[in-house]
Amino acid sequence: EFFGIVDVERAWVHSALNPDSLCKCNLFRGPNPKQAELLRAWQDERYKVFTFTGGNKLGKTTLGSVLAISLMIGYFPWDIRRTPISKPPVKIRYIGQDWDSHVKEVVEPAVEKWFPKNRVVETRKNNQGIKNEWIDNATKSSLYLMSNRQEVDVFEGWDGGFVIYDEPPRREIRIACARGLAVTDGREMFCATLLKEPWIDREVIKKILSDGRPDPQVFNVHGEIYDNLGFGLTEEGIKSFASKLTEDEKQERLLGVPSYLKGLIYPQFKREIHLKKRFKIPINWMVDIAIDTHPTKPHAVLFMAVNPRNYKYLCDEIYIHGDGTQLADEIIRYITRNAYRINKVLIDSSAKGNKNEPFTTFERIQNVLFRYGYMLETYEKDETGGIQNTRVLLKSENNEPSLFMFNDLQRTIFEIEGYMYDPETFKPQNIDNDMMDNLYALANENTQWREQIDSTSARQRDIERNVYNPFA
Repeated sequence: EFFGIVDVERAWVHSALNPDSLCKCNLFRGPNPKQAELLRAWQDERYKVFTFTGGNKLGKTTLGSVLAISLMIGYFPWDIRRTPISKPPVKIRYIGQDWDSHVKEVVEPAVEKWFPKNRVVETRKNNQGIKNEWIDNATKSSLYLMSNRQEVDVFEGWDGGFVIYDEPPRREIRIACARGLAVTDGREMFCATLLKEPWIDREVIKKILSDGRPDPQVFNVHGEIYDNLGFGLTEEGIKSFASKLTEDEKQERLLGVPSYLKGLIYPQFKREIHLKKRFKIPINWMVDIAIDTHPTKPHAVLFMAVNPRNYKYLCDEIYIHGDGTQLADEIIRYITRNAYRINKVLIDSSAKGNKNEPFTTFERIQNVLFRYGYMLETYEKDETGGIQNTRVLLKSENNEPSLFMFNDLQRTIFEIEGYMYDPETFKPQNIDNDMMDNLYALANENTQWREQIDSTSARQRDIERNVYNPFA
C-alpha cells in the first residue's frame, strides 16, 4: 500500500487532523521511493506532464488516487503545509480501462479507501452502479471517474485542471482531454504498466520539441515491482506472483519493460545522463565527422568531439537532401562556423559507387574537402563491433558514461531511442538508422585526444592526423 498503513481509516483521519505529529505515528511509513520521487517533482510548477510507469503492484493506482484527492482538497492530507499545486475548486478526470473489471474493481475502491474520513463528500452513480462523480463539500472540487472504453465524443467539450490516467489511454482520448487542460494550463498524470499503446513512450515520455530538445515540462519516473517491497508487498508475495509468469511476462510485469521496447539496442541511453545543453566546443578538442549518403533519402552527417579526458560529445548533425557537393559545402560551413579542429572525416565505402560513373558521391565530397585541406577516408560497416563499442561508451563496466550528446540533436536522439533489433532476423533494423550507422563508425574509430601541432598548413595538419593529402 501507499504508506504501509495497517489501520487505513485511523491513519488518514490522524493525518488530516494532526499533520505536525503524523511523523510520530507508528502506522506511517511514507510513500515508496518511486512514489516519493514523483511527489517531490509535483511541487515544481515547471512540470505539466508526469509519468509513473513500471511493473505491476508498484503502487500506481494508489498514487493516482491519493494525488487526485489531494488536488480536490488543496493539500496533501499527511502534510497540510505542502500544496499539490491546486487551488480548489478544480475539476479532475480519473480515467481507467473498462468499467467493470478496472474502474469498478480497482479505481473506485482505491478512491474510496484513501479519501479522508473526516471530509464530507457527495457521490453520484452512473448506469453501471459505479460512483463515478465525487464532489468535496468544502471545496466544491469534483472528481469524475471515466473509462477508456467510452466513445471519444464523451471526452470532448470539457474544461478542467487535471487528468489522471490509470493504465494507458487511447491516443484520441488523451488528445480530447488535453484540449480541456489548455484552458486552465492543467496537468496530466500517466500511471501505467505499458503493455500496450506504444505512442505513450514516443509522444509523452520521450517527447521532443520542434527544436529537437526534450520537453522540459515532462517528468518521468519508472519503477519495478521490487520498489514497493515493504510498502504493502512482501518478498514471498512477489516470488509467488513471479512463479506464475513466463520470462517475457516477468520483463513486462515485474520490471515494467514493454514488449515493444525489449528489442532496444541501446537501453543504456538515458536522457537525464547523456543529454547535455549545448556549449561552445573548445578549439583544442578534436572532432571526427562520419557521413552516410543515400541516393534518395536525406544524407546523414554526425560530428563527434573528443576532449582531453577522452570524453566524447556528439555536437552537431546534418540531415539534408542534395548532391555530394552541396553536402560537403554544408559540412564546411559547420566546421568554419564552430572553428572545429578536425581529426578525421569518414564516409561509408558504398559512397564510392560505380567506378564507371564520372563523379561519384565520394568524389564530389572529396573535391570540396580537399580545397580546405581535409582528407576523406572510407570505413567498412561493422555493426556488431560498433554497437558494442557504443554501449561501452554509454555505460562502462564502472557504470560511468563517456559519451554524451547535445540535447538539440533531434534526428540522433530520435534514432538512438528507437533503434531496435528486427524481431525476425535479430539484426539491427534497417529503418531510421542513418545516424546510428555514423555513430558506430565513430565509436569504432575511438579517437584519443592529443596535443595540437602549432601549424596552419594543410600538409602539417595531415601529418597530425597521420594521413597524407597529395593536394596539400
